[in-house]
Amino acid sequence: MPRHISEEHLFTFAVIADTHVTEEEASAIGGYDVDTVKLGAARSAHVVGELNRLAPDFVVHLGDITHPEPGTPAYEESAARFHAVYEALECPLYLVAGNHDIGEKAFIGEPLPHQQAQRIVNDEMIAEYERHFQAQYYSFEHLDCLFVIINGMIVNSGLDCEARQRQWLEALLSANQGRRVFMFSHYPPYLSRRDEPGHYDATDEPGRSWLLGVLERHKVEAFYAGHVHNFFFNRHGETNCYVLPSVCFLRHDYHELFRVAPGMKQGRHDGAKLGYAVVQVRSAGHLSHIIRTHGRTDDRADDGADEPADDPGGEAAALPLVHGLAPDRRGIGLYLRQSWCDSADIATPWGLDAFSRKRIRNDYPLLALWEMGVRDLRVPLDDLADAETRNRMAELTALGHRFTAYSYGLPKGAARRALIDQGHILSAWEVIAPTTSAPGLLAGIAALKGGTPVYFNAHRADGEAFSSSHGLHADERGAVEALLALDGAKEAIDGMVFGIAWREAPLPAMSSIRNSVAGLGVRAAVHVQFAHRTPLGQDETERHDANRIAEAVIGALAHADLSVCLDNFTGIDRGYYFSGGLVDRLYNPTPGAHIVRHLHAALPDGCKIGAVIENGQDRLIELSEPGGALLLPAADTGPATLQSASSRATAHWIDLASGNSAPERPLGPTLVMPK
Repeated sequence: MPRHISEEHLFTFAVIADTHVTEEEASAIGGYDVDTVKLGAARSAHVVGELNRLAPDFVVHLGDITHPEPGTPAYEESAARFHAVYEALECPLYLVAGNHDIGEKAFIGEPLPHQQAQRIVNDEMIAEYERHFQAQYYSFEHLDCLFVIINGMIVNSGLDCEARQRQWLEALLSANQGRRVFMFSHYPPYLSRRDEPGHYDATDEPGRSWLLGVLERHKVEAFYAGHVHNFFFNRHGETNCYVLPSVCFLRHDYHELFRVAPGMKQGRHDGAKLGYAVVQVRSAGHLSHIIRTHGRTDDRADDGADEPADDPGGEAAALPLVHGLAPDRRGIGLYLRQSWCDSADIATPWGLDAFSRKRIRNDYPLLALWEMGVRDLRVPLDDLADAETRNRMAELTALGHRFTAYSYGLPKGAARRALIDQGHILSAWEVIAPTTSAPGLLAGIAALKGGTPVYFNAHRADGEAFSSSHGLHADERGAVEALLALDGAKEAIDGMVFGIAWREAPLPAMSSIRNSVAGLGVRAAVHVQFAHRTPLGQDETERHDANRIAEAVIGALAHADLSVCLDNFTGIDRGYYFSGGLVDRLYNPTPGAHIVRHLHAALPDGCKIGAVIENGQDRLIELSEPGGALLLPAADTGPATLQSASSRATAHWIDLASGNSAPERPLGPTLVMPK
């Protein structure tokens, strides 16, 4: 059963990581990318401003507070500069010691040269850290929740303080048995698998097993770590384990996760991957939202990094945060056409990593889904047959995601066995086949389905688009009736799939689809397709797709009886068909992702559609509930052509690609909401 997250909000806290604040001259950097690290203070200043606006109850910093390490000439100056920036924070700040703050973790069994050994955490470094910052480990309470800070660097160190920390932690958690516990360390236990080999970016054995045992025995609710400067998520037992991005710069060795050239200073300036977390603690469960900063500073003119054109800007936070694991989430689903659970070997040239494989899973697709508020996902049945992907599906299903897996006809081999043994992971099984094949499939479907609902997807050999979401046309009620009249159909089939082609308007088609299944005892799944055969001009394609995404999301929010799925999570830019995407090949959000997120945020309770008014190619979709309208301009549109929309004096005009106030001449999908 999905893990329950309640609606009742208790409090909010924020988590930041890896600020790497350094003294003004950055003399302790060693010459590597000095300009980037020198941005740490300015980027931190921007985050302090954002946090003051968001007003969390407190903030936890996951370490690498400074860039220079203890014992280096600039450590004291850098600590002072950090305090000068963060003294402006208007809530309590709790610090975790990172390797740059308190010394590197011990590399058990590695023959270290004398110079490297001097960088390993020791009692003198710990004392220096505690003089400038806070205790190396401690706890605090907030609204009956326990928050525990540990020093991950001393795990496996053999220092006396390692044993003291273990004893303190076990005693603390035993004394607080049954309470909600949130734990923080600079190092994560692991990045992708608990049995992954030891490496520079995670806790080595035997400390890893000890730490994981602590999480298991005491049912820790969440564990937050930094150090890696990239996002990762794992579910260990009953613990959500988060690795958070950096505020300052990207660890660009992890750009190996993506099948494109890194660019942006070998990926270090991939600003969309910089950010921090805002954690909403509910009466049951919590939601961790990653807020992308795009490398902004308190003075943008001095920011050394390029910002993407689709950067939504800080004002986007005026809309509520959304999350794919939020309870009772209504909205659009997505077809994960490209691999969404892929792994790559990360070539990190530190410690012993250079002499072994470091196979790490790419969790940026998951981050993109969560921040759009997307819960429902469509994948091939092959994903259920693959052990690694199946385990991930089971993990995410337990948290609240819903997977539909599709197969062409009846599956064979490993896919068939997976459906029999693991079909309970799925919310639906979609069978794709020509309608003429249906009579011969029904008995096999009924025998295999178990308790999993089955949707029949009519394969069309003459389909114009590259898609396995062919589906019936919107107005084919007769075909639905004919299929359901077949012997055994009602026992085998629970729903029908309908496809909405690229040039077809989603809302009228959804209305026809509802009529096609009304009173027949089956549900309808709707696939809104985007692939097209002929390359078009970029402006034409982007505007068409943006309007289509907005209309499809509105349709999903308005029609709770339809399962609506967009067929363009990632774009298609090679091969014989083409499609835009909600994320690019780095899994950074494009305007389409912002449109999905902002509509989910603005209309959390759904909506009801009123009149649809067309003026040439421009469209206005009235919302009878909660009021307002969705504007879909085909070109730069002046207010005179949208006379049915409420004026700016009585309504908010929200540009859905940015979340900010729309310009006088709307450039894309615009939501008009009553004030």
